[in-house]
Amino acid sequence: MALRAEAIGMRHRPFAVARAQFRPTLCASLLVALCAAGHARQQTAQQHVAASDFNEDFLNIGGNQPHADLSLFSFGNRVLAGSHMVDVSLNDRSTGQTEIRFVQKEGKNDAEACIARGMLDDWGVNVAVFPALASLGQDACVDLSAISPEARYSYDAGKQRLHVSIPQAALKRSARGAVGPEKWNKGITAGMLDYQLNFARYSGDTYRKDVNPFATPQSVFDGNPFAPEAKALQRNTLFAGLRVGFNHDDWRFLHFSTYKRGIDGRSRWEGVSTYAQRNIAAIGGQLLIGDGNTPGNFFDSVPFRGAQLASDDAMLPDSQQGYAPTVRGVAQTNARVTVRQNGYVIYSTFVAPGPFVIDDLYPTASSGDIEVTITEADGRETRYTQAFSAVPTLLREGAWRYSATVGKYRNTHAGANTGGSRSRLAQPVFLQATLARGLGAEFTLYGGVLAANTYQSVLVGMGKNMKDFGAVSVDLSAARTTDRTAFNGERDFSGQSLRFLYSKAMLSTGTNFRVAGYRYSTSGFRTFQEAVHMQDLLPFEAFNSRRNEVRFEVSQQIKDRGSVFVSARQQSYWGTSAKDRLVQVGYSGNHGRFGYSVHYNRSTSLNRTPVRQLMFTLAIPLGDTRASAQYAVNRNSAGRLSQQASVYGAAFDDSRLTYNVTASDSNQGGGSSGSASASYLSSAGRLDVGHSQGRRYGQSTFGVAGGVLFHGDGITLSQPLGETVALVQAPMAQGVGFESQAGVSTDSAGNAVIPNLTPYRLNRLALRTGDLGDTVEVKNAAIELVPTRGAVVVAKFETSVGFRLLMVLTDRKGRALPLGSKIENEAGQEVGIVGPDGQSFVTGAGNSGRLTVRWGLGQADRCIVPYSLPDEKNPPPIRELDGQCAAIEPEGARPKGAE
Repeated sequence: MALRAEAIGMRHRPFAVARAQFRPTLCASLLVALCAAGHARQQTAQQHVAASDFNEDFLNIGGNQPHADLSLFSFGNRVLAGSHMVDVSLNDRSTGQTEIRFVQKEGKNDAEACIARGMLDDWGVNVAVFPALASLGQDACVDLSAISPEARYSYDAGKQRLHVSIPQAALKRSARGAVGPEKWNKGITAGMLDYQLNFARYSGDTYRKDVNPFATPQSVFDGNPFAPEAKALQRNTLFAGLRVGFNHDDWRFLHFSTYKRGIDGRSRWEGVSTYAQRNIAAIGGQLLIGDGNTPGNFFDSVPFRGAQLASDDAMLPDSQQGYAPTVRGVAQTNARVTVRQNGYVIYSTFVAPGPFVIDDLYPTASSGDIEVTITEADGRETRYTQAFSAVPTLLREGAWRYSATVGKYRNTHAGANTGGSRSRLAQPVFLQATLARGLGAEFTLYGGVLAANTYQSVLVGMGKNMKDFGAVSVDLSAARTTDRTAFNGERDFSGQSLRFLYSKAMLSTGTNFRVAGYRYSTSGFRTFQEAVHMQDLLPFEAFNSRRNEVRFEVSQQIKDRGSVFVSARQQSYWGTSAKDRLVQVGYSGNHGRFGYSVHYNRSTSLNRTPVRQLMFTLAIPLGDTRASAQYAVNRNSAGRLSQQASVYGAAFDDSRLTYNVTASDSNQGGGSSGSASASYLSSAGRLDVGHSQGRRYGQSTFGVAGGVLFHGDGITLSQPLGETVALVQAPMAQGVGFESQAGVSTDSAGNAVIPNLTPYRLNRLALRTGDLGDTVEVKNAAIELVPTRGAVVVAKFETSVGFRLLMVLTDRKGRALPLGSKIENEAGQEVGIVGPDGQSFVTGAGNSGRLTVRWGLGQADRCIVPYSLPDEKNPPPIRELDGQCAAIEPEGARPKGAE
């Protein structure tokens, strides 16, 4: 096909034809565009843009190609009637995308937006207080002057953005970060499988502690006690966590269980929880039936099997949210960190040598002490307990918090550790209810009752926001416990407990008291957990109730030099001088590009020997790469001094691969050692590998975590799902990534799963348009969603998949079609514009089809162009062909210049 050698500026992208020669026609078309944009004049009296005047015969210079009806462009960026998807901002705050109908008004050049009453209600306008709006239907167009003379809107057609301005007094009162229930998305019916597998293989003789040849083998890999010393011993451990769920309508059905095979060769499978749950927006709460944990803001959180109705703080605005626990510690090798709560393993992972922070816990309760175990590669263990409790939330005036639980106590205190049968442990039926109310003058009053056959307790408390002095709460609990063990007979204990909590963030000084608390309990006071555990005591086994507890967590920013944090807890008991203590102190700062930190940790558990650790680290970035080098020196209370040199960093543009290589040396035990680990995120899951090698031990670790989503359109693999997820559907767009989502990309069907969405909040999902390729177009590259808790919400991107065509369009007499004519596909979507000499760039074309070309507003100002592409093994990115109108307008309808 012979093509004219002009370069054409098209709607979607410029395209230059080889061996181009300058023609006056191209110059004319460029000047027309400049005239249309630059010569519009404003008529002040009529308050609208006047038509641009220029001689249309100018387009005929250098040729006889007809041109389209240019009245469409006389007023700049013309807004045509019809429904358009636009971005809406209310008072410069985005409210998301909305499909708005634009209607033509007499005497107006541009169509005007029909802003419906229902839209204003969704955007936060208090339509109920305006009589002129109250009687209108949800879809009725609203004159904004009925709200206020200052209310107005403007539409930017180029950016497809509608700016709405309404006085603050006309808006509904809402706290910062609030998203109304009318925008919540309950999601689709779907099934989920979330899994985590951690496998470790140990070698060497470090784990052989018993020299007795007749001792019981430690594992199946240590079966021959007479094996020669040179023969390597090998042992395997395995941890698996499975979370299986099913969603239907507002209901969430979920089962969570773990499997663990230890170094002793014993296996244990635990069902952590099985429950059904749904949100009830009308009362701002959640209904749970099955296994759960009571709220821990007033009474201590306890596990139960039964039913619970409680308010959900996640439904509240951001400004009224609490906080989640953060676990800190120090690892000396490639160590396993295990986190337990209420007797269950809720988190297990391997960490690289050095200080670590775990801030993505998925706790089984809103509070309850967390037990952290650090198991080093050579078998050494460090244990400590970290207090986790939420400060009773101060409520706004008129607000409520509530919970009501009835069920059977799930006793996990002994069982697996003592070898006893779980059925012999006390599991009393109980009832617990709590209520909090926000009063005037920034006071909050709260209380609760807890009743069981052998235990009764009542609590009352008050909180106060003291503004510049922070927030405090004080509560008093009274409890009566009946001990009915067979050995002790029946005994009654009564007592009281006083608790004080304080929280304060001093922005001017950079000080932040996250939690500071004190509790004093008399000798006869028991918590519900303690009362239940008393029923399981063996004869002559002592029980020491809690006496004093002091805890706080404070951080301080030291200008631009760094920050320091201190976390401490001490618990004393009646009848013993032993105490539980945990003290963590750290400082981090930087000098130029060098970063450094000092970390001290001291823990004591009852009568055990205190464990102390002191570590200093120095980090150095390696040039302009995303890699860094780190040196660390660590000393513990046993006199062990170890030094480590590490190189760590990330690879790929989205940092989906992270790695760490460490060499260590110690003055005790193992001497020199080394370790390496890497973690890779893909759209189908996460892969973790690591190896540590020391003088008398070796440890190889392998971990995999991911999810599987079962939905109406098939099965989609995923990274670990978490609680709330989005199913992305971009039909036929394969291998497309997402902004701020490392490793996530669409599969062969164009589907992908975005994990860990925030419930009841706006979540923005954006495609990386650079991954779309040559044959895929997307209408909107970003979508905002507001899921409910545990929902699987669908994010559907409208894609147009097809070829890009460079066509020369002519009528049945071989004459070029009018310059500037719009080209539409069979669905009515604009896919191109006719350029000089009929050359046209078309996107999203199929193997065959029919294109409609329009050059005016009349029905006769159009024609139909059928086309069919030849089969090619390796087609070029842009296909070239001629197109001729199969149906031309009636005689006489030819535009000016056609003859």
